[in-house]
Amino acid sequence: LIRGGFWYRKFCTEERDALRSTISREELRSTTFSIKFWFQTKLLPDMKRIKGVVASGLDGPSFSDNMRFDLTSGTILGMSEADNRIPFFVNDDGSIIDIRTSHPTFSLHVFRRKDWGWELRSQVYVVRSVDNDCTEQLWDDYASSLKIEMRKKSVPCTRGNVKYKRREVPDVEEIKEFLKW
Repeated sequence: LIRGGFWYRKFCTEERDALRSTISREELRSTTFSIKFWFQTKLLPDMKRIKGVVASGLDGPSFSDNMRFDLTSGTILGMSEADNRIPFFVNDDGSIIDIRTSHPTFSLHVFRRKDWGWELRSQVYVVRSVDNDCTEQLWDDYASSLKIEMRKKSVPCTRGNVKYKRREVPDVEEIKEFLKW
């Protein structure tokens, strides 16, 4: 590549774009996502359970592999009947998407994956862009690196009436730091 030439500039533009942690409204509208819960939930009763551990929801089925953000209505589509049409809001720069459920609002933080796909993370959900309707290996990097870790003493963890001292998480430092108990 000739420095300053057309292809060199094009290459540099694409490399900068790969580092972006914001998503445009058009990208959000035109992308299909797969959504999972970080940890076990009653919403998916067939999820794996591990005695004494908050099990990960990453190696089980997705809550939906056809999730879409409808900008016209400001709602999420492609979910179960009960969860379809949940309102969302995108901040001005496209770095955070707030999902407004009957529980507190969940903020999805935007990240770029190494394969240039999108990942949206909150403390409850993790959402990944789906390429060509193929989810076959979409979650393998997380599901194949799951490990059980002890909770920090200063952070309580209860689900229902059960107190947990351990959780199952991907052995990825960025994720372990991001996920609070």
